[in-house]
Amino acid sequence: MIRTGYLLLIALLLTGCGASDNSGSGAGQQTQVWLPVGGAATVEWQASLGFLQFIPGLPLEELAQVSRGRELFVADWEMAPGARPQLDGLGPLFVASACDLCHTANGRAASLLADGQIGSGLLFRLGDANGRPDPHLGGQLQPFATVGRGEGDVSWQDDGSGKPQFVLSNPSHALAAGIHLGPRLSPQLTGVGLLNLVPEEQILAYEDESDSNADGISGRAHRLQREGQDCIGRFGWKAMQCSLRGQSAGALQQDMGLTSVVNPQEPCTEHQDICTSQPSGGNPEVSEEALGQINEFLTVLAVYGRRVSDNAAFERGAQLFAQTGCAACHRPTLTTATDAVLAPLRGQTIYAYTDLLLHDMGADLSDGVGEGHAQPQEWRTPPLWGLGLLEGDGVSRFLHDGRAQTLPQAILWHGGEGLAAKQAFEQLSQQQRDDLLSFLRAI
Repeated sequence: MIRTGYLLLIALLLTGCGASDNSGSGAGQQTQVWLPVGGAATVEWQASLGFLQFIPGLPLEELAQVSRGRELFVADWEMAPGARPQLDGLGPLFVASACDLCHTANGRAASLLADGQIGSGLLFRLGDANGRPDPHLGGQLQPFATVGRGEGDVSWQDDGSGKPQFVLSNPSHALAAGIHLGPRLSPQLTGVGLLNLVPEEQILAYEDESDSNADGISGRAHRLQREGQDCIGRFGWKAMQCSLRGQSAGALQQDMGLTSVVNPQEPCTEHQDICTSQPSGGNPEVSEEALGQINEFLTVLAVYGRRVSDNAAFERGAQLFAQTGCAACHRPTLTTATDAVLAPLRGQTIYAYTDLLLHDMGADLSDGVGEGHAQPQEWRTPPLWGLGLLEGDGVSRFLHDGRAQTLPQAILWHGGEGLAAKQAFEQLSQQQRDDLLSFLRAI
């Protein structure tokens, strides 16, 4: 079982963050005591282990499947037929040959490179404003192929405002009219297993599509159907996947060209015969057992605890996080389901700072690509936990297209439903900004 030490309260002198369990402790109010960031899944940050550290104290009988899932996650998959049948079937069109090329142990892979090229930390959806994919290249650009060449190369340059402009060169077929490049930054995997365990009714409780309380926030759930079931999206920049299983299977198919029982088709359109002309790695190429092992590995990834060096500044920053309106979308806490398979993860209060809803973030953050029922300017609220471990590492960027190199830049690009919070941030004194950023970098 999980070490009992991780079940103890962490007594941080914090005040209001816009959630019911952190309602504030201004003058004369009782100081709040917070639980560990990831509940029983919380560990101390260790740079040598990066973002792929396991939850402490897992039962030994759980580790065999988890370890196998890690092997599949870090493995370099090969084109079929390969010397390792369990690891062949890559492509024939793909973005990366291994999961950890995009989701690295140290958090995020390089995305916008200094020479105008694109690193493995950024991929591109293809679509129009209504979510229709390109008729020839499909819904995602695959720049690599196991034989011949991929679908095209993307380069970028700053448009002068800090916003990247992307150019597709050497395409195997020109983009159809109205089709745009939709950049999608690969996130670190902090707490994905815990977010998978948040009940749908909890997400729906935060929904306010008509802004009935007139606070300027009208988040809405992304209602989908996956594997024949109605469900609420929670993963990905557009909340296109309802479960960790769906997210993993989608990435295996679209990013690596690997089929599964969830997505049995190769990511080719009817105009691309490479998928039928090249050998398959099996039917499916990723077995149900292997998919389950990958998901078990992701489920038991630990969350890193707060890194507070100045409690007073952190307390002031927590107040400002609520006062500026950040907590209206980046809601501090969620609670995992009480029927989770792993007992240590049941009923855990987690501090992810997201409502998992779609929000209109304004024209500046639109890329012209709709997905599912999500409009081009709508984005799922990204979790904030662990961001302070990424900023300043020389690689990581923020927002969906990587335009922000720092957390202040990310805040200042907010528009739409985030505009009021951005304007409130702009009105803060330098000391107040420092306090708020100290809070963000510590959570």
